[in-house]
Amino acid sequence: MCLNYSRRARTAGARPWTSRVRKGGEPLGWNPTPGNPSLLKELNQFLILDALRRYGSLSRSDLARITGLTPPTVGVIVKGLLEEGYLVEQASLPASGVGRRPVPLALNPRAGVAVGVNVSTTKVLILAVNLLGQVQARRSFPIPPGAAAEAVLEQVTGNILEMLAELRPRRVFGVGVGLHGPVDHQRGLLRFAPHLGWRNVPVADLLGAALPGPVVVDNGVRCMAQGELWFGAARGVENLVCVAVGTGIGSAIVLDGRLYRGAEGVAGEIGHVTVDVEGPRCDCGNYGCLETLASGPAIARQAARRLKQGVPSLLADWGLDPDRLTAADVARAALAGDELSRQVFAEAGMYLGIAIANLAKTLNPSRILIGGGVAQAGDLLLEPLRRTLAQRTEGLLPGEVPVEPIQLGGDAGAIGAATLVLERFFRGDTVPQILDFIER
Repeated sequence: MCLNYSRRARTAGARPWTSRVRKGGEPLGWNPTPGNPSLLKELNQFLILDALRRYGSLSRSDLARITGLTPPTVGVIVKGLLEEGYLVEQASLPASGVGRRPVPLALNPRAGVAVGVNVSTTKVLILAVNLLGQVQARRSFPIPPGAAAEAVLEQVTGNILEMLAELRPRRVFGVGVGLHGPVDHQRGLLRFAPHLGWRNVPVADLLGAALPGPVVVDNGVRCMAQGELWFGAARGVENLVCVAVGTGIGSAIVLDGRLYRGAEGVAGEIGHVTVDVEGPRCDCGNYGCLETLASGPAIARQAARRLKQGVPSLLADWGLDPDRLTAADVARAALAGDELSRQVFAEAGMYLGIAIANLAKTLNPSRILIGGGVAQAGDLLLEPLRRTLAQRTEGLLPGEVPVEPIQLGGDAGAIGAATLVLERFFRGDTVPQILDFIER
């Protein structure tokens, strides 16, 4: 199979490549058809790879115990995975008795990369992520106001081609893309990005025509949750809710260790849950939506309204224009002890607590993660949120639900987008592209 990137690659200043099938057989990741004699071997390969992903470094005997495969079968499969460069051997462990010292095995951080793209309301972040979730390369660029989706995606394509040409990975597992707003995950379609004004954009088709491997598209908060589930604060957690608070507010739901998208792929639209029936009108047409009372713009509006009413504040002392305030300005004043700003954050945290309490009582998660730009305010937002959550779930849940900040920070969405692709690889659904870079 030959992938022709010549025109786009030259435009982007990157070197084009061709992809090849591994000599002597299908690449690892090939999902054999029924009746294919390699089916069982392929499934066993992914059992071993996924065990190493979940548990980290393991010996061959550990792998046999965890996967249920016989030691000879594990030995044969591990030999092939070492030859293919998917695994590495580490320093031997001390022997527990008579016999050979066990040799730990681990995923090879140089086996290849998945590309993760996070398209926020103001910028694009692109990361190359290895099998361990480690960032190998990054690119970013701003989204100009009013930019067309096609123009931004063409810039995404050029940046990915340049990044891969510089990085020269052994394999590319594919490209994952996180977007704000409702997404049709199965079709790779962005239905609507309210803060960008994009509608019905076939993201997977537009990027897939020019990039190696499959392109997987999902909502950005779901990507954040997936990244935290595999590589961050939610490792080992089976049921959780992840909430992103920024220009908008969204959530992702994980049930039994897997993302829950709902019948039409719009599960988790917590930003448009009503928390005050007498509240301000939302862009969606309803009143009192969480997004109108606890998002970044809402925090700035509340502070500005009180400044205009003459409430004393450091914001006024600093000479800031009420009509140009940001949530970051309010957070800075709150951290400096400004009572007005602290009160605004306390109210935003309370409204978040109300909405999250409803989710907690409905879904019974074992953990709640908070991310997004506004969440960088830390306990200014989280403490009133936790207090409200505890008050509204007391006696209704067995105990308090832990509320924690995400661990991956600003990279969470892009790492999570890459993880969508890695998940397919570890299931055996993805054929990684082995790339030959060509100097031209």
